[in-house]
Amino acid sequence: MKIEVGPVSRASALAWLDYAIAAVADLRRVGTTSVSASAIDGFDELITTWRVAAKRPGPFHWETDEPAERVEYLMKALYTAGLEIERGVETHGMQLRPKEADEFHFVLVRQVLDTLALEGRSSAEFVESIRNEWLIARRD
Repeated sequence: MKIEVGPVSRASALAWLDYAIAAVADLRRVGTTSVSASAIDGFDELITTWRVAAKRPGPFHWETDEPAERVEYLMKALYTAGLEIERGVETHGMQLRPKEADEFHFVLVRQVLDTLALEGRSSAEFVESIRNEWLIARRD
């Protein structure tokens, strides 16, 4: 399936990427069991790819083709990582996402889920389920 993120402010994308690098390092440092090592590796790959896209002039824009199953897996892991980080602020000194990164984060989550919802019944059910749990993923 074709996945597209953007256009979105390059400044917000860069703020999110800086945050994501620190968040991935924190998840590895803490040794979380709620987010798999393969998901964290997947985040690392995307961060590296998105850093290249963020160096281009103008708004951030990126697209690729990925199997729907991988997209679902990484989106669920992104949600779970966010919960882990929220819990880890007090216990492990993790940092919350900065406000400057919100625009990119919201665009990323909503665009990917909107696209995934069109991939068939199973994917649409996954999207509905995660939107019921993840406040920023909701369309209301």
